[in-house]
Amino acid sequence: MELFDYDVVIPSHGRHPDLLLAAVDSVLAQTCPPARVLVVMDGIAEASRLLARARPQVEVLDVEEPRGAAHARQVGIDHATATWVAFLDDDDLWHPAKQERVAAWVSDHPCCRAVRSGFWTFTAPASGVDDVGTLAVELVGSTVDELVAAAATAVPRNDLGYLDIDGDSLALMLERNRGVIGSSVVRRDLLQSLPAVPAGLRPGDDHALLTLVASRTEWQLMGERLLFYRAHAAQTTRDAASNAMADLVRARLTLWELVGDVAPRPLESYGPVYRREVRQMAWSLVRNGRPSAAIQGFWAAARLLPRWRDRLLVLIPEPVAWRWRHRGRAGGQRSPD
Repeated sequence: MELFDYDVVIPSHGRHPDLLLAAVDSVLAQTCPPARVLVVMDGIAEASRLLARARPQVEVLDVEEPRGAAHARQVGIDHATATWVAFLDDDDLWHPAKQERVAAWVSDHPCCRAVRSGFWTFTAPASGVDDVGTLAVELVGSTVDELVAAAATAVPRNDLGYLDIDGDSLALMLERNRGVIGSSVVRRDLLQSLPAVPAGLRPGDDHALLTLVASRTEWQLMGERLLFYRAHAAQTTRDAASNAMADLVRARLTLWELVGDVAPRPLESYGPVYRREVRQMAWSLVRNGRPSAAIQGFWAAARLLPRWRDRLLVLIPEPVAWRWRHRGRAGGQRSPD
């Protein structure tokens, strides 16, 4: 542990002070402490002053004008000096032994340059939140101690097998996000050699960074669940938002602009995955009375779906596509979707 030298980068913008302090405290309580904790405040000076007074051992870096999590995270990466950089979102929490376990893993795997752990999803008592995206909430608690105690007897509800991508990391990261930024630890020299994720990319800023890492090394996975990933009302799905489809397409295209020249598979091979995402969002917009946004999103997706077959299959209503898929499976045949 004494030889494991790491900094922590936490970007923050408008987070409730109690949640931010809880995240910072979970870092400060690590059994293998960090060299530096870098909290990058994205354009909120008052929050910077509050944190600096409350936790003087933390280094607060100010970004004068808000530019998004990708830029704030990059500021932290640029200021890091330790051998490794660990990331945490400003509303998540670490298990107290997380970095001690990472140190042991790195010691046992000397070729490792990027590693992440499993995670538990959790929510605060009486939050009324049952899931975050496709993940079910597994734990209920407000503090790290409560969550550690709950995790000791909890039965996992989410299959995290999708995180195990060692050997095919870049190809699988281009397919969809297969990581959680708050569990990720990467060598600083690798991070500082990467191109910056475009400022303002949202959603998908963390996915882009994890994919850039995958373009240089394989992601290794520690099976233990050492991150507590918070589910709260602010994370409700954006599928019905008028700009959600355009944002999704922009995020996917950004990945290909960043790493397409080294991608092990061509863009068209991802058509079946991408067209389903685009279709689901397009028809969600239609159901919510935004057909013009769906049409605009469809044309924006043309670059993401170079094959005409994939573009045409986007136009099939999701209930019809669902019936095709399940009818094909029942009959042992391949569905047109």
